[in-house]
Amino acid sequence: MEISETGTLIIIITCLFLLMGLFVLSFFLVYRKNQNAKESQIENLNQALLHTQIEIQEQTLKTIAQEIHDNIGQALSLAKLNLNTFPAISDAAIQTKLDDTKDLVSKAIVDLRDLSRSMHGDKINDLGLEEAIAGELKILKNTGQFSTNLQITGNTYRLQPQKEMILFRMVQEALNNAIKHSKATNIEVQLEYNDSYFRLAIVDDGVGFNPALLQSAKTGIGLKSMQNRAALIGGIFSVVSGIATGTVITIKLNSSELLV
Repeated sequence: MEISETGTLIIIITCLFLLMGLFVLSFFLVYRKNQNAKESQIENLNQALLHTQIEIQEQTLKTIAQEIHDNIGQALSLAKLNLNTFPAISDAAIQTKLDDTKDLVSKAIVDLRDLSRSMHGDKINDLGLEEAIAGELKILKNTGQFSTNLQITGNTYRLQPQKEMILFRMVQEALNNAIKHSKATNIEVQLEYNDSYFRLAIVDDGVGFNPALLQSAKTGIGLKSMQNRAALIGGIFSVVSGIATGTVITIKLNSSELLV
């Protein structure tokens, strides 16, 4: 009888432990499910915020581009028209200055047109990624401060318009960083088209930097912006740099992200 009661007690205690274990396991599973749901919601919210931010930036750039085209561009065109109405001047030195001024105004009109086009998202979509990037490199080259090159390998194809826009803005950000900080003289943009991936790289021969600055709240803002944009389109972002070795910024899209 005593053994039977002990056995029953052991069975009851064992059942209680099993029930407690099941309760703890159920609680853990529910907790993890809730945590995963919250993390997913936070990630979706971050993606939505980043997407909204980019849309706002694009709309702002589009507005500025239109203002440049409609106001400043028109004013320069009128100034050029007025200069062309001047009669021939007998004084050769004055005529030379007048001709130089006409050339300067003409160059300003062309530069403003290129700048306006590079800021206007719809125009970039019309041009395509390659031509849009070529335009940016042309603007840099025209300054006389940089030697630029666009290298394209593989059979070209179009990406989704939004992805091309984001990639182009990342190129602009990288070029802006190179102009401000790298002290580079040679800048190359590489576009590699492959059936299984697309790779974009911005290469400069500047002074380089410590990639750990990517985590800096101040000096890494531009790089963090590019990293966030790459994540938005499912791209893999990487930076290779070192002191006095130049910088290579790469964005890679795998085949699953290439669908138009």
